[in-house]
Amino acid sequence: MRSLKHITLTSLLVIGSGLAQATTPSVTYDFTESFIGNVLYKSTLPLPYTRKEVLTLVEGGSDLPSALQSETHETLTPFNTFYTPMPGVDRTYCYDEGGCVLSGGNANGSYTGLYWVDYYRRTPLSGEDWFGEMYDYAGTFIFTGGTGVFAGIAGGGTFTGRETYAPYATQIISKTVQGSFSLPVPEPETWGMMLAGLGIVTAAIRHARMPV
Repeated sequence: MRSLKHITLTSLLVIGSGLAQATTPSVTYDFTESFIGNVLYKSTLPLPYTRKEVLTLVEGGSDLPSALQSETHETLTPFNTFYTPMPGVDRTYCYDEGGCVLSGGNANGSYTGLYWVDYYRRTPLSGEDWFGEMYDYAGTFIFTGGTGVFAGIAGGGTFTGRETYAPYATQIISKTVQGSFSLPVPEPETWGMMLAGLGIVTAAIRHARMPV
């Protein structure tokens, strides 16, 4: 009996150590992700008009762990007046609306946030026959875990990005996002310690039940 108590105490210490490590500082992920998609406009009354981007991650377009890589990326921009920026002239929007909506994620979790945009249209480079439009933007987001090790957890971060249009007639966008965020994700060895402790308890109980 004393041996069983000793083993149980040891296993509880191992489990407790694992649980303590599970609440240690968050893991920070630096990332770059590339998307491609198109733009949908609502240009009818009532105001505001809206501009919606629907994007998907390009193959091999993320350096995040597979469970954290985005599958979709959508943005929604409200605006009250149409405008045609002159080549080389910067315009900024989203500020007066308090930010534009960002959303996305994958099967393991989702993220929502706000972003702000500096809009500009550049003059064509030598040999180009169209005005390429670009947006520089920055923002913040919150990640909420959905399944597996990310179930029920939340973290957040910041990002910057740039998107480039094909000619207006097609409205295809390529977009690259860079940033970082933190999640309170236990390291694999943390789970290993907790499982080891549970294994010790299970083995001890089975041993205690064996006939003498």
